[in-house]
Amino acid sequence: MKKVINMINPTSKVAGVSLVDLKKTEKALGAIFPDEYKELFIETNGAKFGDWTLYPIPTNEQTELTIDIETKNQNRPKNLPSDMVCIGEKMNGDKLCYRIRKRFMQELIYRWNDKTGISKYPSSSLSEFIDWHVPKENANKPNKLGTFMVESGKLIVTDPYYKVDDEADLQIVLLNVKNGNWTASISYTPDEVVKNLFVFCEEKKPSGKWHVCEKPIGVDSAQAGIFDFNTFGRDEIIMFDELTASDAQGGVVSGGAVSMSGYGDGMYEVKVKYNISKKVVGVMIDFDDEE
Repeated sequence: MKKVINMINPTSKVAGVSLVDLKKTEKALGAIFPDEYKELFIETNGAKFGDWTLYPIPTNEQTELTIDIETKNQNRPKNLPSDMVCIGEKMNGDKLCYRIRKRFMQELIYRWNDKTGISKYPSSSLSEFIDWHVPKENANKPNKLGTFMVESGKLIVTDPYYKVDDEADLQIVLLNVKNGNWTASISYTPDEVVKNLFVFCEEKKPSGKWHVCEKPIGVDSAQAGIFDFNTFGRDEIIMFDELTASDAQGGVVSGGAVSMSGYGDGMYEVKVKYNISKKVVGVMIDFDDEE
């Protein structure tokens, strides 16, 4: 339920309701809410996600409500099936509904449209529906993590839990790297999973084609990073864990950058870009296509 709460528009969150309020509404509607619905409304009484709004529940503290779930179901569309309870609506008027079976509202979520009726394929739960219909703000957009210095002329691409040379077959060491200030960024899939970790020298992204390294890197900790060779190993592992557990799923450390490795452990392709002097000026770990 925490994931669902985090997906809701923060400006629409209000104080939650009590179990007493929920029971009164259940009595008024003639059916019992699913547990997931109750958990959500104990946290916030109504909410917005994408173009959808969940109706609030009437309470003694919010007597000024003009639109609530009881009122909406008293004034329900005439051609809405009698075994449906409206719990929310879209900006275009589509309704979000639970189906009643033996005085219990089922967890399945149905969409109802005035012209086409009930959707053929319901969502398995409210949380699944919200997850599908909340705009993915990070999808396909690079997220700048920050900058770090490269001074050794070498980079190591590795799982941060590996030590230098202990897992040489699973690491890549890049030579002839341009020293200077490097920028790190992350891109995400539509599901907000890390798609790639990309670092490049200076502030402008290098042009030219990517060159795929001869071997992939191995990941066993669900994390991977790109580090100055002489700096790697000085930072505590806990720092990496804190960065990858953040909302950005990665960050910069002294002499490098680290991120979550897509969906987890595996073998991942590494790509490199060179400048006209044949120095490495860009490196990317591609988590989108596991080897």
